[in-house]
Amino acid sequence: MNPERERIDADVLVVGAGPAGLACAYRLARLSKAAGAPAEIVVVEKGGSAGQHILSGAVMDPRGMDGLFEGRWLELGCPVEAKVERETVYYLTSRSKFRFPIVPPTLKNEGCWVVTLSRVVEWLRDQAQAEGVNVFEGFPAAAPILEGDRVAGAVIADRGLDREGNPKPGFTAGAEIRAKVTVLAEGSRGSITKILVKRLGLAGPNPQIYGLGLKEVWELPPGRIAPGEVIHTAGWPLSNSHYGGGWIYGLAGGRVSIGFVPALDYRDPGFDPHRSMQRWKTHPLLRDLLAGGKLLQAGAKTVPEGGYWSQPRLHGDGFVIVGDAGSFLNAPRLKGVHTAIESGRLAAEAIHRALQSGSTGAGALAAYGDLYRSSWAHRELWSVRNVRQAFEGGFFTGALRAAWMLFAGGKVLADRLPVRPDHTHLDRLNGRPAPGPEAPPASPDGLTIDKLTAVFHAGAIHEENQPSHLLVADTDICRTRCAVEYGNPCQHFCPARVYEMVDDPAYPGTKKLQINHSNCVHCKTCDIMDPYEIITWTVPSDAGGPKYQGL
Repeated sequence: MNPERERIDADVLVVGAGPAGLACAYRLARLSKAAGAPAEIVVVEKGGSAGQHILSGAVMDPRGMDGLFEGRWLELGCPVEAKVERETVYYLTSRSKFRFPIVPPTLKNEGCWVVTLSRVVEWLRDQAQAEGVNVFEGFPAAAPILEGDRVAGAVIADRGLDREGNPKPGFTAGAEIRAKVTVLAEGSRGSITKILVKRLGLAGPNPQIYGLGLKEVWELPPGRIAPGEVIHTAGWPLSNSHYGGGWIYGLAGGRVSIGFVPALDYRDPGFDPHRSMQRWKTHPLLRDLLAGGKLLQAGAKTVPEGGYWSQPRLHGDGFVIVGDAGSFLNAPRLKGVHTAIESGRLAAEAIHRALQSGSTGAGALAAYGDLYRSSWAHRELWSVRNVRQAFEGGFFTGALRAAWMLFAGGKVLADRLPVRPDHTHLDRLNGRPAPGPEAPPASPDGLTIDKLTAVFHAGAIHEENQPSHLLVADTDICRTRCAVEYGNPCQHFCPARVYEMVDDPAYPGTKKLQINHSNCVHCKTCDIMDPYEIITWTVPSDAGGPKYQGL
């Protein structure tokens, strides 16, 4: 089907209304207005509103905001929860905790702010709109427009298709938005970015590696935790060989943000990140904190942990890549908001120069790379370029190696520590029994919850009668090879029970894959962890998904 599409022309198209995309749009609007030639800037956001798909228990380094708003962001009304006042780091065993005698340098948060990132993004949207930026919410960009190797914009997803992809009454073809420059600000594992990285050969020296961030917000009895108090944990329930940890951030109004982030380079095909977080909550540290509290919201999102060596080429003919899509997260610091904002600001500077020169080809947009390499963001990511990789040998060995790297400015004997894609770490069963679905971890007191309860608290919803946005190239592999070789790990790694193996009447004694696409919280773990790389996450046509406002 090739429907006739409305064409919209703009100077700049920004795909994704997150911190990086909105920072880019805001800065570019101000620069172009100051030059007397206001640029036509369009931002498209797949969520129903900006911030709806933003999940982060964020301690925000103010450096990015200071650069974008010349130090006036608080004065202008940016919403914050509290300034960081107290910091603690614990190593956990199953029943005990051991406090680190000092806070590791990467986790020091002096001068930082605890924020609810979805609210910060809503505020950034308002600032961009006030400068004349057009923000189209609920318009998922489904595919890039390519003219050879030049990116010329994006096509918005069609609306009003049934499960088989046929038009329903009220069908609307997605618009074709053409622009001189397209800014890819899709966040972690962006679907268009993924296409372009493969098509245009943009991949960095290392493949990207990820963690899965699982988060909950609770309302607590008075006095349980102070706003601005920050606690980080390492250790249990993860094994020594599994990188990851947890956070506890005190919010305003008697609320607390808790989160658990296991890395996805694990070996056990039966590992269940959701269940692991629920086990973490049973530790006395968490149980005592949450007792008598009320769960308000829950969610899950992958985070790109590869850092500097996993950055793709950030610019090309007609496009730039910013934020998490460009691997700007500083994983050892657990921070990426400030670097995402700075990447957007730097991209805006380069785009403005290109528009003024009349050329938006790869050569003109290479200024973005030059600006980045001379920035504090580059110096910060370069200094920790090998720290995340150092933990592949285990927590204690990794901690010693990381300490040395930080002392030496990130340097090791071989300056780039290589990594493999996360899914390649999964062990085959080799005749061992396949791990079965684990019992729901919900507890009578409400401390722990099952996956469907988490989906409910994420506000996730998609229209049932539409094409699944989760594409599996060959489901026979799920029924045959994957069942034998890995025990269908999708039913474990998905935190939303999207993937289930159910009895297959066509092949008695076997199971087939059932996809519950309406449960999807857009974490994209399936696109990363499928051992056969046959699952592709795409944008849903109904702008559905989680609703993380206030989370």
